[in-house]
Amino acid sequence: MRYPPLLIVMFLTMLLKPFTQHFGSFDLPGGVFLLIAFLAIIYAFRGTLRLAICLRFLGAISVTLRFAADHWTLTNLELVSQASSLIAMILVIAAILSEVLRARSASSDLVIGAVCLYLVIGLAWTFLYYSLYLLAPGSIFVSPGSLTVTASESKFTEVMYFSLSALTTIGSSGEQPLTSMARQLAVVESAMGQLYLAVLISRLVGFSAASDTKERF
Repeated sequence: MRYPPLLIVMFLTMLLKPFTQHFGSFDLPGGVFLLIAFLAIIYAFRGTLRLAICLRFLGAISVTLRFAADHWTLTNLELVSQASSLIAMILVIAAILSEVLRARSASSDLVIGAVCLYLVIGLAWTFLYYSLYLLAPGSIFVSPGSLTVTASESKFTEVMYFSLSALTTIGSSGEQPLTSMARQLAVVESAMGQLYLAVLISRLVGFSAASDTKERF
């Protein structure tokens, strides 16, 4: 079973990150969550040598620069960290999607991997939005405010909420108004999420129909 640890880590990260930021005494650096996420991703793809090497390389860059950005309060380092994380998520999306589309039968691990892919898509868009925010704070939110590494940690959580809201089409109810570019990107993300769910459901229905046919004969 490759994907259950990744699914558990992703859910715990989304659940615990806001709590650690709300209660200052339990606040953890963003690099800790990033490190745990990359460890789970590398574990899931440990059997694919080339992909595992690429993920380890990108993970080392992302985590190291993230800790360095927190220590020296350098936004440029954090931007490179986000960019390398985005590249890693794109590789993971391509790998899991290829596995889902080429599968001949639906195993429990494959279904869990498909769920992980849905969450990874939201995480990849989070890194994209946040990278744009670091490049130009006014590109996502109309009222960017001051940009410091300490303040940006809470901003990352807000951007992640916005990304998952767009992906699941529940809509964003954040306090800060969004720019037109952010709204347009959210539409693309929403369409991607719905198309993926449609493809996934069709594949699962196809697997079920094929299984019923084999049982009859």
